[in-house]
Amino acid sequence: MVVMIKYAILLAILASTATAADNPVFKKCSERPFCKRLRNYVVDDKSKYSADVHSSSIKDNILTVPLKNENGDNLNLLLSMFEGNKIRVKVEDPNSKRFELGDIVIIEELKELPLESETKDDNLIVTPQNDSFHYEVVIAAGPPLTVTFYHQEYKQVILDGERLVVENTDESKAFTFKADFPEADRLYGLMDHAMNLALGDTNNGTAESGDPLRLRNSDHWGYDANSPVLDFMIPVANFLAIKNKTSGIFLHNAAEQWIDTSSGSDDKDPSVYFIVERAAFDLFILLGPTPKEIVRQFTGLTGKAHLPQIWALGYHQCRFSYRSQDDVKDVVARMDENDIPFDAIWLDGDHTDGYKWFHWNHTTFPDPVELQQNISATGRVCVSISDPHIKVDDDYDVYAGAKGKYFTKWANGNEYVDYSWPGASSWIDYLNPEAADYYSTWFSFEKFNGSTPTLAGIWNDMNEPSVFNDSSEMTMPWEVQHYGGVEHGDIHNIYGLLHVSQIYHKGLMDRDKNEKRPFVLTRSNFAGSQRYAAMWTGDNNSTWEHFANSISECMNANVLGMVFCGADIGGFIGDPSDELLQRWYQGAVWTPFFRGHSDTMSKRREPYLFPKEVQDVIRNALRLRYRHIPTIYTLFYEHTVTGDPIISPLYYQYPGINDRDTQTMIGNSNHMVTTIFTSFLISYLQKLSILVLNSLFFSLFPGGYSNIDPFDKNTDFWYRADQYQFSQFRAGLVEQVEVDIDSSPVFYRAGSIIFNLDTPRKSAVAAKDDFYTIYVSVDRRNSAKGRLYKDDMTISGVPDQSIIVLFTRVEVHELLYSETGELEIKKSVFTKTARGTPLHKIDIAKALREGNGILELSF
Repeated sequence: MVVMIKYAILLAILASTATAADNPVFKKCSERPFCKRLRNYVVDDKSKYSADVHSSSIKDNILTVPLKNENGDNLNLLLSMFEGNKIRVKVEDPNSKRFELGDIVIIEELKELPLESETKDDNLIVTPQNDSFHYEVVIAAGPPLTVTFYHQEYKQVILDGERLVVENTDESKAFTFKADFPEADRLYGLMDHAMNLALGDTNNGTAESGDPLRLRNSDHWGYDANSPVLDFMIPVANFLAIKNKTSGIFLHNAAEQWIDTSSGSDDKDPSVYFIVERAAFDLFILLGPTPKEIVRQFTGLTGKAHLPQIWALGYHQCRFSYRSQDDVKDVVARMDENDIPFDAIWLDGDHTDGYKWFHWNHTTFPDPVELQQNISATGRVCVSISDPHIKVDDDYDVYAGAKGKYFTKWANGNEYVDYSWPGASSWIDYLNPEAADYYSTWFSFEKFNGSTPTLAGIWNDMNEPSVFNDSSEMTMPWEVQHYGGVEHGDIHNIYGLLHVSQIYHKGLMDRDKNEKRPFVLTRSNFAGSQRYAAMWTGDNNSTWEHFANSISECMNANVLGMVFCGADIGGFIGDPSDELLQRWYQGAVWTPFFRGHSDTMSKRREPYLFPKEVQDVIRNALRLRYRHIPTIYTLFYEHTVTGDPIISPLYYQYPGINDRDTQTMIGNSNHMVTTIFTSFLISYLQKLSILVLNSLFFSLFPGGYSNIDPFDKNTDFWYRADQYQFSQFRAGLVEQVEVDIDSSPVFYRAGSIIFNLDTPRKSAVAAKDDFYTIYVSVDRRNSAKGRLYKDDMTISGVPDQSIIVLFTRVEVHELLYSETGELEIKKSVFTKTARGTPLHKIDIAKALREGNGILELSF
């Protein structure tokens, strides 16, 4: 018997980095007038909207339904259906023009479906004319109206008109709505919060309720662990109901939002209640019907991450700040002297002339070209910071060229000036195409004097934007104006997206003549930022709680398309214990972005500064990362094709599991890792509880996992691989495994083939043409399969020479070649080998150079 678990996943990337309780500068819901007024607002009978279903009309594949209430307020509900299980709902006030995001976020060319409708009593039933799509929307007239979305006869989402409010006064353009998830059990996500994966209730209806989750990009230095708001904002909610029928909603709006979540009860469905300050009511319904399809639908709408250069997947060494050219060169040299692999060294603000971006501090960095030559000679690259604030100084060419033309302004036309790291600063208006183009030209080698191709990436911090002004909650005031008269409050949460898009497209791609894949790191995100940048989780602390949060945050980011995610290893603020630092490196190995970083007040913590036994653990963790870079690179390639995550929580692949935040699935579930988030306290040996997963079936009962027949031919095994002993664990059980400070459990699934680079090298670039060692983990059917993607690992666009290798059986291995940019198999060649683990060496680099797509095994 298989028990199907019903639960909800709430996935939304949030805006701030801390709760209001962390810092009195940041307001609570009760201190924001629109949130205070609308959080527990009870809509009176006269204000409840009804749907005039008998006056509905369809034109240009858009259904329009008039909404009205007894107060004389009139709205229009607009509904469109698209191929790919997507529905769009807009609620518009005919008397109010609201800002819409247009094509800034949504890049998919949506294929509209012709609609048909019929009225039954006071219900309007809307379906595609082509009945093969299995969509149905039922609009009940009310009052209050309800809009119920069905897919394959399953009730997926209900928009409850009981709490629909659309304000249109001089004082407020706020709106609210509530979405119910019928038959769901649990809520997940709301990325990016620093909390456990499963979410609870934010509002119990009393004055003692905590704050809603806030969606507002803000700079919170040293935010609390388990904080409900962070640096990013993507308002998406998903739920999983019976028989894996998963659906989601995405609010296409970049204004400030607060969200109350309810996990449901015996008489209430799990739900979310959105309180939105302004701009358009533009909602996408994603009908799944599986978690994987939801992710693919969302990344189809908003885009996928690009394939990075191989160095970007290695280890990055950073600090706020390396204060001189000699300091940087010393770090690079000592990393090599101590056999610490890494690929990039980072330059924070101290490399600049008083935070004048694109200008070096020639006192402490007297010869930046020589510095980059020194770094390049070791096979490494450097990444430099470039924040969005521009120092107000008429002698500063970047400022002088933009003055009076390209900065954000007050309504009276005066330039907006406030304070940040350089002192008095102004901010480029990226909505203005000319301003955006102007800014991007400064990344050219000609204008960025002293830069060379070794300066291979750009780090965008402070791009919420962060402003040193307590009165506006450390960001730009809402009334500041952008191009076209758009107020900042309408676009606040996409400012960082607009910033990184210019650096990626116009800045680095133009600089490198479109020959290299750009690398950009951003702190501020919105839906679509994944198209341009990697992300990190902000200014975290050196605590076990922050370490645990960081893994959950990146798993959440991955299932929202933000796959290139990482956290500051060891915590940005504070001094981690040796044990915490070692565990953090072991856990961060599996986050796609892998960087050690710390604050200027923290003790230096380059790996070579620690005692030998600590160095050894960190070095082994780094080597584990470098061994598995072929897997991570292949998963990135597959993400560019499918939108699938690089890492994911267990519930993404095993919907019945809700309490295993310490376990992470890597890619297509051939790897499972367990991160240790607690100190050993007394002993360096402990037992760790691991849920061993089954790829074909599992049963969940109140007492735990059971009913798995160890002799059933369909029962899977996992092989523990972190210490290369390959002990076997039977799936479907909770196992106790021994761990010590040298180990953090890694498992390979039976039936998988893993491609590793086992020869220790000083960087990913140095290893990219090495032979692969292939680990074959045989399942009960004596079969195994695995995939490897290989290309130049540097050039931009679709490489002319790329290969995909796919093994399908153990005794006879199929090497299958795919044409560039496709996952479908085009050619194959067969070779025989003995059973056993591992197979030995395969010269994929040679086959790639020869360009014939045919690979030969040598063993």
